[in-house]
Amino acid sequence: MAQAQPTGSGPTPDSNGQPLPISNVLYDLATVISNCGEAVEALSEYIDDAREVNNPDVVNFFEQIRQDELRHCEMARDVITKMVQKGTF
Repeated sequence: MAQAQPTGSGPTPDSNGQPLPISNVLYDLATVISNCGEAVEALSEYIDDAREVNNPDVVNFFEQIRQDELRHCEMARDVITKMVQKGTF
């Protein structure tokens, strides 16, 4: 878990006063994007597994979760895009 840092997106100093390579916010956004991708991939496998055993209720459940994850990925991408456009990424 990242430590709380002052608001803003620029590099912040570590406990020794040295600037961090990226801010906690940028690290957190990159982590969210990575985790979204992994979740979508895993859920696709779960959907295939449920299809193999012909369980449409479980297929539907995993498809809904996968759609939510895709939406979260898009939300994170949009935040990053805005930061890039503002020059704060």
